[in-house]
Amino acid sequence: METAMKTTNRVSGTRSSRRTFLRTSAAASAGLAGVLLTKTPPAMGQDRELKMITWSHFVPTSDEELKRQLEEFGKAAGVKVRMDRVAHLQMPALLASEVQGQKGHDIASLWVGMPDLYRKQLVDLNDLVEKIGGRAGGWTDQIVGRDRDGIYRTVPWFFISLPIAVRTDLVAELGENLPDTWEDVHRIGKKLKAAGHPVGIQLAHSEDSNHILRGIIWSFGGKLVEADGKTVAVNSKETVEAYKFIKALYQDCMDAEVLAWDDRNNNVCLNSGKCGMILNPISAYNSARKDNALIPGTDRPVHQVINHIMPPEGPAGRHMCGAYTTIGVWNFSPNKELAKEFLDFHFQKQQQEQHLTASLGYNQPLLRTFSMHPIYASNPKFYFAPYISWYTHAPGWPGPPNAAMQTVWGQYIIPDTAAEHATGKTEAEAAVKKAEAQMKRLYRRQA
Repeated sequence: METAMKTTNRVSGTRSSRRTFLRTSAAASAGLAGVLLTKTPPAMGQDRELKMITWSHFVPTSDEELKRQLEEFGKAAGVKVRMDRVAHLQMPALLASEVQGQKGHDIASLWVGMPDLYRKQLVDLNDLVEKIGGRAGGWTDQIVGRDRDGIYRTVPWFFISLPIAVRTDLVAELGENLPDTWEDVHRIGKKLKAAGHPVGIQLAHSEDSNHILRGIIWSFGGKLVEADGKTVAVNSKETVEAYKFIKALYQDCMDAEVLAWDDRNNNVCLNSGKCGMILNPISAYNSARKDNALIPGTDRPVHQVINHIMPPEGPAGRHMCGAYTTIGVWNFSPNKELAKEFLDFHFQKQQQEQHLTASLGYNQPLLRTFSMHPIYASNPKFYFAPYISWYTHAPGWPGPPNAAMQTVWGQYIIPDTAAEHATGKTEAEAAVKKAEAQMKRLYRRQA
């Protein structure tokens, strides 16, 4: 209050008239809407810095647009802003460190199970989520962003899907149609490997591995937990059959290098001309197009012969695990209301349009208004995008993505046990039983 009563305007460095002071005070009390109306930054704003942490996006222009929006907001609100980025696999450790120290950033992007994991450390955003959804046709998912008590601790931001990315020219040379089922993937994959173009699915400590292997388990009728999100249900004949299929897929269609792959290696394998088929977001295709990667020994761009198709169908249907990202405000932030105002600003129509476009279609919206965005009609390689959400689930499905699920995910229990069976170290039943024991221990800790 003492600072606001001074007659020197901190932004301009000039003397403020009584009228300017009243306009500035009104803006401060009305929030961002008032600031934008009066075009006058609040007098106290420059003492504050709004800080945001997010993972380094695989499409750099997405981060560039997000930073631009943060800076635009900061300029209008008269506050300093800072956006930091870290590699996606480093985010869990960084967030845990901030919670431990009760300091760091104001706004944080969080994986889908973290709203529950950090429920005591995050601001209640029920009102904001309702406001955002109300002006954009509602949400396509009613679970993401909530904690175990149903409170929105984060705003659902976007999801990233994993279609099949396939070399259509190689499949045509084999006399095959594009795969529609997991059996098709296995049959065609064997032929592709024999021709020197193996399938590339990670069986390692990577996000893609966690996603894809869950999709296979679900497609075979298995599940990790019951719908209550508490009862571990991974040990079933359906999951055992899924593990057996994963072994056949590995031994017949893949090279041993997938056991050490990270989330980049499958992209490289496809774009270098080696892999004939992977399951991956559209980042591999976009990278090939951006770099003008060529099919080895030719002058033909590889992106011209890459296409995306729906995740394969299994005995129990077509299912895949998506990468859901949320965004929230820490309880220990000194700028909680300001942070909420930025989120309100970011989720308005113009900003969402620009962020989605900047991601080149990689970020798939959870707001209904944007689910049929024109960007998906701009390229036939993106035709799948508006419809893949029908088959895409958050980790933990059919239960909610809670703290226990997030812990299981971070310890790579499914990739590790599936790899043990795929390489012949254990039988399928023993591998699944081991996953069950490890999961039950973690679920008891998070109860």
